[in-house]
Amino acid sequence: MARITGIGGVFLNITDSNKLLRWYKDILNLDITEHGINFLEPNKLTLLTFNNKNKTILNFTVDNLELFLEELRSKDVKIVKEISTFKYGKFIQIEDILGNVIELWEPFEEEYKKMVKKEIADFKKKT
Repeated sequence: MARITGIGGVFLNITDSNKLLRWYKDILNLDITEHGINFLEPNKLTLLTFNNKNKTILNFTVDNLELFLEELRSKDVKIVKEISTFKYGKFIQIEDILGNVIELWEPFEEEYKKMVKKEIADFKKKT
């Protein structure tokens, strides 16, 4: 049986997308094209939340959060939330130039997978 394997894109309506895309390239070092941000390697750990009571948040995984945070500070990026550590990873939140919240996550992959497998099993029992 075929199955969905991840998110193919997030589409936001932004007035000056060129300026915003340049910020994502210059500050977060993401690959961009005229169509947006691109990932050529699959993102294995993705959560799509529908009941977020806060603003829209983009979440990007990173391989070394402390080093990335140092680089962001050197670029005068607004840090919204300093490093928080959980069993499944470390997180920070920053703002882009339009005030959108960006969350950066250094996952602890095995712990995250174990946690999500349990959540899936528990949810199946309820339904």
